[in-house]
Amino acid sequence: MSVIAKRVTDIDAADVPPSAFEFFSDATRPIAGMIYNCPCGCGRRGALEFRPHPSPSWDWNGDKESPTLNPSVHHIIGDQTHFHGWLRAGVWESC
Repeated sequence: MSVIAKRVTDIDAADVPPSAFEFFSDATRPIAGMIYNCPCGCGRRGALEFRPHPSPSWDWNGDKESPTLNPSVHHIIGDQTHFHGWLRAGVWESC
């Protein structure tokens, strides 16, 4: 499965698709991570903190429109995996 990630300004808007993402800030960084809609289409959200935040955290390539994250993203709800894969050049790719 490959799904194009779409940057949005309001992740809470009614028409936001699966795989959408929005950046968030913290007290020290204007972009500290991202909130994303699960690429599987389940409608659930996840949040990913960018390094140097303590683990778990992700390296981000700095591209605001076509981000790449490392390591992989494992979106789990309860004991069920909804998505496990990579965000590379703005595309969610299943492992």
